[in-house]
Amino acid sequence: MQQINVNNDLLVTQRLPNRSGYTWTLASRLGDMLHTAEELFGQRDLSYTILGIEFVEDGPRIWYPGDRKHIIIHLGSLAATDMAQACYQMAHETIHLLAPSGGKNANNFEEGVACYFATYYLEKWLNALNWRPTLTSYRRVFEFVSPLLDVDISCVRRLRNQQPSFSKMNKEQVSTAFPSLTPDDVDFLISKFNRNSG
Repeated sequence: MQQINVNNDLLVTQRLPNRSGYTWTLASRLGDMLHTAEELFGQRDLSYTILGIEFVEDGPRIWYPGDRKHIIIHLGSLAATDMAQACYQMAHETIHLLAPSGGKNANNFEEGVACYFATYYLEKWLNALNWRPTLTSYRRVFEFVSPLLDVDISCVRRLRNQQPSFSKMNKEQVSTAFPSLTPDDVDFLISKFNRNSG
């Protein structure tokens, strides 16, 4: 088992001068990400309890320990020493906290929104530019969804008002939200995401 060394700044907060608060850690960033994601895309499913963040060798991902509607965000070991990398991974996983699937694969639309939000969050709140997905499958959904959200980011909230779960959105709902898309494009969005596709 590999030991993962975690940068203290990710987990240990420091009091700011004049007792005006504390430095931000991953826990406070997660709260901010959830707030931002809910403002943009609608309320999360409150029947799930978010337990926190862990680092694992083969992350990032969402983990559902036990059968209790609990969720833990797993971040990759490389993020353990890099706040920007950790925030990018955590912002992506934050979208999966809005409507947890219980471990079932997300669709291409949800993964595209997750990639979009991760990039959006880093640019807006950390001034970290040029963060983009590196795996071909994630890059593909990011490049497909980004122009749609750039035109009208509120479309996600409207869709989630009809159907809160990304994985349960149907062809008619997505077609109505994006009338310019072809039927094949809509099929792509509601299809299950395949991480290993090229």
